[in-house]
Amino acid sequence: MEPDGQLNGFKNVNGDIREGNLPAARVPEMTSIHDLQNASSRSLFHIVHKILDDSIENRKVDVPDRVACLLKKLFQMIEQRCAKQAEDFKKQNDLYKTREEKYNIKVRVFKTLVTGAMEENEVLMNQLHNIKTEKTMVEEKKMLEDAELVKLRKENDNNSLEISKLNQQLEVTKNTYETRCLQLETHAMEIKSDLEDKISNLENLLTDSRKKVKELEKFTEFKFQRWKKKERGYKKFIDFQHGSLKELRMGSESIKQEVLMTRQIYSEEINQFGIKIQGLVDAAQNYHVVLTENRKLYNEVQDLKGNIRVYCRIRPFLKGQSQRQTTIEYIGDNGELVVTNPSKAAKESHRLFKFNKVFSPAATQEEVFVDTQPLIRSVLDGYNVCIFAYGQTGSGKTYTM
Repeated sequence: MEPDGQLNGFKNVNGDIREGNLPAARVPEMTSIHDLQNASSRSLFHIVHKILDDSIENRKVDVPDRVACLLKKLFQMIEQRCAKQAEDFKKQNDLYKTREEKYNIKVRVFKTLVTGAMEENEVLMNQLHNIKTEKTMVEEKKMLEDAELVKLRKENDNNSLEISKLNQQLEVTKNTYETRCLQLETHAMEIKSDLEDKISNLENLLTDSRKKVKELEKFTEFKFQRWKKKERGYKKFIDFQHGSLKELRMGSESIKQEVLMTRQIYSEEINQFGIKIQGLVDAAQNYHVVLTENRKLYNEVQDLKGNIRVYCRIRPFLKGQSQRQTTIEYIGDNGELVVTNPSKAAKESHRLFKFNKVFSPAATQEEVFVDTQPLIRSVLDGYNVCIFAYGQTGSGKTYTM
């Protein structure tokens, strides 16, 4: 099995596909057979639908081959899962049949045991009846013997010794017979109690077995109905899969035709694009020639303007300073600047300065850069340029630079 990182990557791919963030062309690269085996059927169908939607919307060239490979893998996984589920269903059905046969065999055994016990009970009852008949016959015989003994006493008074012996023997036989009868009766009572216990136990076992048989019949019936329902669901699922496979095949055929058409259109567009690129290359070569000429003319214009230029920028008032006390009297558009000095005489109080340009206190950094931008372009063209700022402390030299 592959590392957990790859499986997590497949989970991330499933999440991106559900959110619609991952294109269909990247799915076959980030998935493998092991990841597909670990994925759920719902995720597999979601991937198939997403790939087909993305391939139909984007009409990409490299999508159909990868789509065919991925669809083949997905259908193989679905067929394997369906076959495995059918085998599991068959195995479980066989298992329930074997269990049902075992329980039927046990029920038949219990029935044979009950019938055997009943027959044994009948035999014992017959023996007890025979013993009672023998007892009655012995009592009758005793009565006959007593009658004969009376006759013998009347007839043979002289044979008293023999009669006494006979009486003794008769008493002995009577005692032995009574003890034998008591033993037989006790034995018969014990056998009867044992038989009753056995019969009660067998009846209990029979009732338990009947209950178990009923429970097993209900359970097997429930399982059978459940598996029937599952079988119907699997059949519907397989029919749906066959229908979706047919639709996917038809969709793949239409996609192939669209891809062939897009390939033809793409080749024609590439040819036209090559022709346009060739024209752009020619135009670029001519553009470089014109550009070098324009740079030469531009640098000549800069030389004509002057190699040394002086600009003046007036710093605005800071917070807390009085804006009424200023020495700037006039700022011209052509670089004139008039400064007044109240401490001197009226004639000498005004001084006129001439610069290339004067920036007022309201001038911005962009306005200052507009006049120095040609010099920076000359630097890029290979000319030596020097720009420096001069003024007293706090006049804004660093800010301007």
